[in-house]
Amino acid sequence: MHNKTNSNGVYQYDENSPYFSDFYQLYSKLIARDFGDGKKVIMVTSATEGEGKTTVASYLAITSALASSDYFVLIDGDLRKPMLHKRFKLNRDGGLSDILMNKKRLTEVINKTPFRNLHLITAGRNDDKPFQLLRLNETKELLDRIRHYYKLILIDGPPIIPVSDSLRLAQIADGVIMVVKAGKTPRTVIKRAIQLLSESGCQMIGVVLNDTQKVLPYYYQHSYYRYEYSTTTHNRQRKESR
Repeated sequence: MHNKTNSNGVYQYDENSPYFSDFYQLYSKLIARDFGDGKKVIMVTSATEGEGKTTVASYLAITSALASSDYFVLIDGDLRKPMLHKRFKLNRDGGLSDILMNKKRLTEVINKTPFRNLHLITAGRNDDKPFQLLRLNETKELLDRIRHYYKLILIDGPPIIPVSDSLRLAQIADGVIMVVKAGKTPRTVIKRAIQLLSESGCQMIGVVLNDTQKVLPYYYQHSYYRYEYSTTTHNRQRKESR
């Protein structure tokens, strides 16, 4: 999967983006997968920091909402280094940690986004003990309440190796997607992260290979097919051809 973040966050991403087909395929596989009882809480994580898990979680959530008439929710479960409120240009306060501390009601922390049928719950205010805050019973109860309203719940979780918070969230999720940055993450680190998930009884769905421009042959890249997504460039080309 090719990925390139821009200064406008996620707001330039839509069904005309070159990565939409990749995320739509991933969304289709998730929807088709049988988790039992219709439960579909998916955590997106990575072995270490800086591998693009937040971008993958964001684009997957947006794609899901654009591809369906159902409602979807994206939750920032990375309480130590949350990023979703920045990507979606929202206030961080009033989010997941506030619910778990009984300082906010669920209806008070659900944010609408500019994308149709996509809601977002930020990480909430700072807490210096996120592992204790993410208690299994309380977090599971919260997610069970949310399940009734959404077709798919996506959690941007913390990375596996640096902190233990991610394993708690992964134990509650119905499945885990691991994001791996191509050419960066050592294979031994990836294997260790998968081992930790397996030992914790978590269900691995698969791996998303991210940022592949420099490591895959050119014919795997979107530019090889010469698609044009820029309206400005397209209009200029039309004028030059007249």
